[in-house]
Amino acid sequence: MKIPSSSWLGRLAARYKRSQDGATAVEFALVAGPFFFVLGCICETGLMLFTEYVIQNSVQEAARMVRTGQVSAGDGTIILSSSDFKDKICEGVSIIIDCNGAVNVYVNSATTFAALTTSIADPLTVGVGADGSDYTMVYQPGGQLRASTVIATYDWDFAFPFMDFLGNFRDGRIRRLYGLAVFRNEPFGT
Repeated sequence: MKIPSSSWLGRLAARYKRSQDGATAVEFALVAGPFFFVLGCICETGLMLFTEYVIQNSVQEAARMVRTGQVSAGDGTIILSSSDFKDKICEGVSIIIDCNGAVNVYVNSATTFAALTTSIADPLTVGVGADGSDYTMVYQPGGQLRASTVIATYDWDFAFPFMDFLGNFRDGRIRRLYGLAVFRNEPFGT
């Protein structure tokens, strides 16, 4: 049934057919959801990578203390406790994340780099395990001229859904961020 254009209903239908009002709003409504989701994923990924950079920088600063003998004496006697050393790492990280219980620290040393390679922990094993169990705390900064390593880890829990492709821990829901330093201690005296 064709509506004659002379009737008021026909004129209204013709005017509605030519009208473009609201087309932009409808198009934006169709595109807004995916746009804001992608924008949120980009922001979260950027914040996550910045956090990993801050952790790496804090580990390098704290590792300098181990390397120069501010943490242990020349014979390996520990001067700075493990909790105080963790606090040194947390000083730089606390601007981004809450460090209480969230950052795990691993410090180990050996006579040579070859011996250190066999005992160094995988960063995925430093911190809470996939089953929820805690790792065994290792804090052996070593004496002068010893090969040493410092690892600090933080588990990033994704805020946006469907970001599992970036996860490397606990079924892809968590991304373990870490900072790592491997070095030889200086001859800082006895």
